[in-house]
Amino acid sequence: MLTFPPDFSFVIQIVSFLLLWAALKRLAFDPMLEVLAQREARTQGNQAAAEQLRAGAAAAEEQYQAALREVRHAVLQDSEAARKRAEEAHQRELNAARAEAEAELGRLRQDIAGQVAQAQTTLAAEARAIAALMAERVSGRSLA
Repeated sequence: MLTFPPDFSFVIQIVSFLLLWAALKRLAFDPMLEVLAQREARTQGNQAAAEQLRAGAAAAEEQYQAALREVRHAVLQDSEAARKRAEEAHQRELNAARAEAEAELGRLRQDIAGQVAQAQTTLAAEARAIAALMAERVSGRSLA
């Protein structure tokens, strides 16, 4: 039961509690709080560093993607230019072959026309000779 005013043992308990509290605060609580504060600071620092690394990695990824797009675009342009050059070379070769074929065809037509004219001349002479021969045989006398 409590008595008023409390006896001297109560004062000793309060003083003992305060001394023990001061000793524990100085020897245990403050160092523990300091360790926790350091740990929190390191954690915050590590989180900030990790966030910076993530941002750097994202920037590097974006640069990589931009460079990759640029290289793909350059390769596409180069392949398109090579395709156009090949198509132009093919077209030039095709045109040259057509011109050569046309020239050869023209020469052959001239040769054939010459042969036809020669054959017509020969056939006309032979036709006159055959006609004269037939006329001689039909009339029974020599026309020459």
